[in-house]
Amino acid sequence: MYLTNIKHLTDTKYYRSVEEKNKLIDQGLASVVYIQSNCDTVNDRDSYISELMKYIKIDSYGSCLNNKKLPDNLKYNYIDNLDSHEFKMFVGQYKFTLAFENAVCHDYISEKLWRPLVVGSVPIYYGSPSFKDWLPNNHSAISVNDFSGPKQLAEFINYLSINDDQYKEYLSHKLLKNSIKNSKIINKFIKKSEIIFYDYVKLFECSVCEKLYDNKYQTLNIDHYNCPKPKSIFNNNTVLKNWWIDSWNYEKCLAKLMHKYVLNNSSINYDKFNNDKQKC
Repeated sequence: MYLTNIKHLTDTKYYRSVEEKNKLIDQGLASVVYIQSNCDTVNDRDSYISELMKYIKIDSYGSCLNNKKLPDNLKYNYIDNLDSHEFKMFVGQYKFTLAFENAVCHDYISEKLWRPLVVGSVPIYYGSPSFKDWLPNNHSAISVNDFSGPKQLAEFINYLSINDDQYKEYLSHKLLKNSIKNSKIINKFIKKSEIIFYDYVKLFECSVCEKLYDNKYQTLNIDHYNCPKPKSIFNNNTVLKNWWIDSWNYEKCLAKLMHKYVLNNSSINYDKFNNDKQKC
């Protein structure tokens, strides 16, 4: 989980008021921002966003669908400074942020969702089917999957952009006290008020030890980290020429191989595994 402290959701350090955002839009800023430099993605997100651009103004600063230059203080190595104060302030001036994950997996939610929530820009999200389980409130993000296509999504964004009261409902975690109602995310931070994002391996190891000590075991099924075969978000077809498909098939084969080892209680070593995986 990218979110390291639940207080970041309510902190207004990077938050711009709706009135400020409206003034910026009057001065030429788009209501929606897109910043992405990985254009060859498994879900073909740029095709969808390119179509969305036909119906709504979007400021795109990354390598993908670029139509605007970053300010001088961010244009060099901005990818290495995505968590900087300057970058968060920059994103915070937009009403909406396009937050499209690189891949669609049940248990994969990245900074693409959390950053706009932290800075007070409403995420327009595509990715994990379970992402709504982790939102501060029912109205904290817009799900791309709730709309039949880019045109319908654009109509809803335009509606919220010109109706301040309805837009503010998506920012209640910033505007109201004690506004986070989601018990799941609250309970996540009860034991640990601060989570170190880049130490996730250690966190996983500690989690295993804690469950063993507490004698609490959990049997996981395919839904825990299910990544279905990659398809284009734009037309729901498999992107046949995308190298991600080959990678997905290969990794699935390796997973089946490991599953076979476990079921047969097989002893394996590096050489055996390398030899067996040649069959994939």
